[in-house]
Amino acid sequence: MQDAHEAIRPTSIHRTPESVKKYLSADEFKIYSIIYARALACLMKDARVLATTVILDNNDYKFKTTGQILIFDGFLKAYKDYAVSNDVILPDFEKYKGVVSTNDVETEQKFTKPVSRYTEATLIEEMESLGIGRPSTYATTMKTLKDRDYVKVVEKKFHPTEMGIETTDKLQEFFSNVINVEYTANMETDLDKIADAEEDNVKVLKEFYGDFEPLVKSAFEKMEKAAPKTTGEMCPECGNELVIRKGKYGEFTACSNYPTCKYIKKEEKIITTICDCPKCGGHIIEKKTRRGKIFYGCDKYPKCDMALWDEPTGELCPECNSLLTKKKDTIKCSSCDYTK
Repeated sequence: MQDAHEAIRPTSIHRTPESVKKYLSADEFKIYSIIYARALACLMKDARVLATTVILDNNDYKFKTTGQILIFDGFLKAYKDYAVSNDVILPDFEKYKGVVSTNDVETEQKFTKPVSRYTEATLIEEMESLGIGRPSTYATTMKTLKDRDYVKVVEKKFHPTEMGIETTDKLQEFFSNVINVEYTANMETDLDKIADAEEDNVKVLKEFYGDFEPLVKSAFEKMEKAAPKTTGEMCPECGNELVIRKGKYGEFTACSNYPTCKYIKKEEKIITTICDCPKCGGHIIEKKTRRGKIFYGCDKYPKCDMALWDEPTGELCPECNSLLTKKKDTIKCSSCDYTK
């Protein structure tokens, strides 16, 4: 077992979802209902199902059918959405005396489908099954994949980028001995043993660096470095070509003669004014966070802290006089529940 945080539980089993519904929003009620049902189910007995598998032999072709009947609902009683109608009841095969015939035969052609792309939830589930990572590190791992542009999220699914594919190929080429599931799972086990004082941390580190250091040295000597893209411009300080480099916060243009010349081209900022600021009379403009995410804020910042994630329309809410914002096909208030 691995260490994890204590589960979220109701403070009293008498606080049913129905009894506190009037104090909760719709989303809060849904979440509390799930937590309550889960906590209650953990205290109940296992459900019991009578499962049957029948294999029919037709000229050495095997046909399998399965059925099950819920004979004791147990913890499933805590989940109101559970449907007993899911039972599949098989016929009494004894009356057929070992021979089953049919006048209705249907054929269906199926094609193998590729494995679905990972979502955050399915990737975490896969990591858990492989024994790599910890509950406290899963969120950081998902964030790193996106922040470093290793993946793009399209319809909640991970799509590897060119950067991600190239990074994976290079790691497998030079670090396959330590960048693999088995090694990572064993390292997690060693860290647990160190935490429980069952393993010497210095010994584990020495063994790791004994394998890791030669691999790093080999990668520095043999890994082919990708040539940076040139811009066609010349450095105003030393006359060498300017190239596009990738940094922590995205691409930037710098001198190809780095580190001798540390010139970095300052990008001209294009200011897009959206509307007037209702808070101070300034202007709401389009801005970007350090990680490149777009938001909308007042140009009088820090004197005015007006900021919105959704693009404002310039109109004011008829109920609270705050800015209306648009997201896809919906126009709603940035402060209250008003929707246009």
